[in-house]
Amino acid sequence: MNRREFLRRLALIGIGAAVFPLFPSAAEASWYIPSVLPGVSIRPTHLKFRSLENRFVTDCIVVHHIGMPNDDDVAAETVHEWHLNQGWAGIGYHFLIRKDGTIEEGRPLGTIGAHVYGENNHTVGINLAGNFEIGTPTEAQKSSAAHLIASLCTIYQLDPRWQGTVKGHRDLNATACPGRYLYADLPDIVEQARIYYGSEEMQAERQRIAQHEREEEDLRRERLRAQIEEVQRKNGMTRPSHPAPSTPNPPVQPPPKKAELRPNKRPDLPKPPPQPRPEQRRIAT
Repeated sequence: MNRREFLRRLALIGIGAAVFPLFPSAAEASWYIPSVLPGVSIRPTHLKFRSLENRFVTDCIVVHHIGMPNDDDVAAETVHEWHLNQGWAGIGYHFLIRKDGTIEEGRPLGTIGAHVYGENNHTVGINLAGNFEIGTPTEAQKSSAAHLIASLCTIYQLDPRWQGTVKGHRDLNATACPGRYLYADLPDIVEQARIYYGSEEMQAERQRIAQHEREEEDLRRERLRAQIEEVQRKNGMTRPSHPAPSTPNPPVQPPPKKAELRPNKRPDLPKPPPQPRPEQRRIAT
């Protein structure tokens, strides 16, 4: 490697080191949290949490129940206090659906939950209030769950499929949650979610999200280009500007073709006489 090549590579390494912290990771670049979920109404709870971590990947929705000894209704604020008393950062579920179908805000949607052991860093947790080992979910709860699943699958670009992108807690951990009666209803709930998912409202929202992602990508590319140019300018690596010539360069003429010499084809030369073929003698054996 000569000195010029060494200096060129060293400069490229310097540019990469300066620009690399400005790159978002692939997961961070695709992290999308809407201010309002499409197709559903969420009751804000304004809960106060301890330290939380961001979740940059979402590929599964997990359904739970409260599972208390009785089948009573319970609010997200109450579950929040329970989990705080256990030393957690706060309520571990992202949403809680009351008996009357009200969807309440739990842990912030863009953060890692505390609802399914070993799978929290890529899942969203939905809890339906009640104990569905002894009771059954209300029709309002099932309808709200279907709408919420369709909305979450829309913003995270997931296909709502039972045992695919939507699972019960017992599918991932050794537990009875979400209760046998709710678990038996989940295939129908997800099928209803697929109907909502295909509605014009959800299709328009998916198109809007795709457009938003394209615009964000264009802005990231533009910022990156400006940052690289700034680093090059600071390091004296700006590309020199070459003035346009006053007169255009003449067109390049192809070289003249050389005359081909074929002595045997010249008419002024006599053809060589034919040579007799040598006789072949048979060797006696």
